[in-house]
Amino acid sequence: MIQMKNTKQLSLLLILTIGSIFNLSAQTDSSPGSIVYMNYCSACHGKKLEGGQAPSLLTTKWKHGDSKKAIIQTIKKGVPNTSMMAWENMLNEKQIEQVADYMLSLKKSKKEKS
Repeated sequence: MIQMKNTKQLSLLLILTIGSIFNLSAQTDSSPGSIVYMNYCSACHGKKLEGGQAPSLLTTKWKHGDSKKAIIQTIKKGVPNTSMMAWENMLNEKQIEQVADYMLSLKKSKKEKS
């Protein structure tokens, strides 16, 4: 019984490790903001901010503001009555600022290509 439990735990650990390796290898940007985004935001907002379960972050106007200060506030506090949770207890100030900078840089890059 104990050996079976250990086997299940090892299998889960292996799956998570392989998933992390694929997730990191899919990144084209290794900036700290990109890494935070890929680990915490991409599941809902898409790997390239294109959206999915949550809205695209590449649209021309963001509902809750597109200044760095507004983005940081949204990440920290979340958005009530939506699936956007508050991240202030999971990410530190530096990580939140890094992901905000990353989001703004991708949006700017997308805008320049248009």
